[in-house]
Amino acid sequence: SPAFIAPELLEGATPTTGSDVYSLAATLFCALTGHPPMGRSVTEMLTERGVPGDVIAVIETGMTRDPTRRPVTALEYGEQLREAQRRHRIPVDTMVVPVDLAGSTVPAAAYRARETASTPPAPATKFRPPASTRSLVPRDRLMALLREAGRRRLILLHAPSGYGKTTLVAQWRAELTAAGVTVAWLTVDDDDNNVVWFLAHLLAAIRRVRPALAEPLEQMLEQRGDEATRYVLTSLIDAIDDLGEPITLVVDDWQRVSDPQAIDALRFLIEHGGDHLQIVVTSWSRPAVTLSKLRVRDELVEIDCEKLRFDNDEARSLLNDVAGLQLAGEDVAALTASTDGWVAALQLATLSLRGGGDAGDLVSRMAGDDEAVEEFLAENVLDTLEPELVEFMMATSITERICGELASVLAEVGGGHAILEDIERRGLFLRRIDHAPRWFRYHQMFAGFLRRRLERDDPDRLAELHHTASEWFAEHDHISEAVDHALAAGETAHAVDLVERLETRALINQSRMTTFLGLVEKLPQQLVVSRPLLQLASAWANILLHRSEATEAALERFTVALARADLPEARRADLTLEASVVRAVAEIYADRTDGLEELLADVVSRADELRPVLPQAAATALAFAAIYRFDLPAAQRLLAWAEPFNEQVGAVGAVYSCSWAGIAARQRLDIPLALRKFREGFEIGSAVGSHSYAARIAGAVLGELLYETGELDESAALLEESYHLGPEGGGVDYLAARYVVGAKVKAAQGDRDEAIGRLDAGMAVAEKLRLPRLAAAINHERVRLGLKLEPSEADRLRTAGDVPRDGNGIATVTAELDAASGIRLLARSRARDDRDRACRNAVALLAGIDAAARPLANLQARLLLVETLTAAGRPADDDLALVRAQCTQHGLPRLLIDAGLG
Repeated sequence: SPAFIAPELLEGATPTTGSDVYSLAATLFCALTGHPPMGRSVTEMLTERGVPGDVIAVIETGMTRDPTRRPVTALEYGEQLREAQRRHRIPVDTMVVPVDLAGSTVPAAAYRARETASTPPAPATKFRPPASTRSLVPRDRLMALLREAGRRRLILLHAPSGYGKTTLVAQWRAELTAAGVTVAWLTVDDDDNNVVWFLAHLLAAIRRVRPALAEPLEQMLEQRGDEATRYVLTSLIDAIDDLGEPITLVVDDWQRVSDPQAIDALRFLIEHGGDHLQIVVTSWSRPAVTLSKLRVRDELVEIDCEKLRFDNDEARSLLNDVAGLQLAGEDVAALTASTDGWVAALQLATLSLRGGGDAGDLVSRMAGDDEAVEEFLAENVLDTLEPELVEFMMATSITERICGELASVLAEVGGGHAILEDIERRGLFLRRIDHAPRWFRYHQMFAGFLRRRLERDDPDRLAELHHTASEWFAEHDHISEAVDHALAAGETAHAVDLVERLETRALINQSRMTTFLGLVEKLPQQLVVSRPLLQLASAWANILLHRSEATEAALERFTVALARADLPEARRADLTLEASVVRAVAEIYADRTDGLEELLADVVSRADELRPVLPQAAATALAFAAIYRFDLPAAQRLLAWAEPFNEQVGAVGAVYSCSWAGIAARQRLDIPLALRKFREGFEIGSAVGSHSYAARIAGAVLGELLYETGELDESAALLEESYHLGPEGGGVDYLAARYVVGAKVKAAQGDRDEAIGRLDAGMAVAEKLRLPRLAAAINHERVRLGLKLEPSEADRLRTAGDVPRDGNGIATVTAELDAASGIRLLARSRARDDRDRACRNAVALLAGIDAAARPLANLQARLLLVETLTAAGRPADDDLALVRAQCTQHGLPRLLIDAGLG
């Protein structure tokens, strides 16, 4: 039927095996659809019948009108169909191939449509790892990683030249061989940038260890060239699978290959290699093969330059054991740090040291400017590159990180990102920065070498580039780099101006206090001390980090600088008021309320004239004072008054405002409002960063309330994150949440040792910062958990006197905590008199707490009373019913549980 005849035959062409393939494909089409291949689209008719897309592609390939694009023989076409069966995990048909076709030369006429490439002779060194003339450094940590890899399908080592990839794999090969595993080795060279030559060399590598697997396929490849690529690969995979023994194939220096067909061949081998074939690839860069599927299936082990870098022990072994040097530990560590553990650089360092060099001097010179390093890099890297690319690399090496836009500005070229990607692809010591894909970084030593060459060739340009980089970073709000490059350009005054001009207070408002202080440390101190704005900002940053001494020192420098500064009187007055706010915050952190109203009176009265952060912070400080004189309505009013300012300040101020509003609501037992305010603050803080100061501050008080409401898992996560702040952040209320409630959570989770550790850490903070209320809260939790106290401390608590109620709420709460600790200690005594005294003290404690002014504190005291009465064997049914009802009403189940009443 004409429908099954190849189109070229209908036009009078001579029949070929290719025309037979067309008829075979047409027959297959008919078998699948029930119709001859005429009229409608082949793809359309096959799609309607649910034929998979890859099978449709095979049929279309066989039925293409261009005979040169079809498979040349039925054998090749059958292999394509068998591969489709493998992909769909269905039984693979066995093709019955005539002996004379399978084992003899196929007539040349079958291959005239394509050109056959012959493989050049290959030296034996291509098929074995390079021999080492010296001892090798044991790479125990990496060998352990390779052992853990088991028989995963791909082990990929990628790093620039000189990181020891080949040496490590050679060590691994030796271990595998000793264990009876067959290892084939192929060192790639430029000849392999051709799919036929690559496959020929690959088969030659396998033939050296498993001749029976490779010899028939080598003959097929020689006869059919690139037409046989898929067949050879498929047959090799099948043969290895049939053998049933593990084989490891090492492909070394893959970065030399860019031919798409050769890359596809390796990709096919990796993706379809089966369980018995493991492939180890080394390359300067991550190869262009599909890795995502392997990662998902846990079939990939990746070792990059970060893992390949020598650590101190490995560097010591290289320098001292292998090279015979006798360097001190600190010299080894310094060399390792200065070279980033780059093996080639460390090896070059041994040459210098053997020649009589001093280790200390070498460390200072190992920044890319050592003659041996320069020679190595010049001969092996730069001299092989285009001059314009070298110029680009030198211009872009002056920054610690580089992106496309900045690269274009520095090098004065277009397409900076594309050029950077090309440099990375070539493995020229440039790598992407994790989690920031648009940014790149040169290897430390290579960057130093490039900068040295730039300084040698054009020193004036180096300063200009630093200035350009500073301006670019400043325009893009990368203040740290802007300062670094201004200083590198010798523009010290400009660097100080940058810090002031770029609104450094914004860094503090974004809870980046340490970043800001680090910037100030970079600046020339003789210029910094004369800048009142910088000193005031330093005071802010230090107090928010709970560094009281540094805060006071910055305020003293501010006073001196302000007196000498040429500023208008109105500006002086505003800065003085701001300093008052800083002092008020310092008082909060010291857990003191005395004098806050007087200190902040002018700030409140001039609120509309000042920067929003000042009245907002003043209101927060005054709310703290109101909470601890037990005037919760006043605290609520102050925070409500400050709400308009919250929208105009940074995250830290807004978080504190929300947190104090939540604390006041919690004290009033308005739990829904407290949760809402705490979550609002946490969302604001998290917007800056999930690990930011603001998020951790908010997380502490939110975690405390969630613990009380029974949300143990969420509470644990928040308090664990907040714990990383340590003593730096928040006043006693926040510290108590981190240390005391954090310990409660650990105890509730059954980790008593960790709970004890949190309390011990908290007590160390309390003693260091002289915070009696925090110490009392920690002692109270220790007693509740039944932990032993120092005998003198236990005696003090048992005999604690009356609670002072003279208006100093901080002192009152501290005494109440001590009283509660003493009550619990007495209640556990075997002496009846002690238990009776505990009951009397519990009644007195409850009576002294106004239920209307302090609802939560009253509930906690009543819970303690019930607990104490119960321990003494006295009736407490009415009070128990009351506290259960209150805890249920407000959703605070953990209060009952912690009192032993849950």
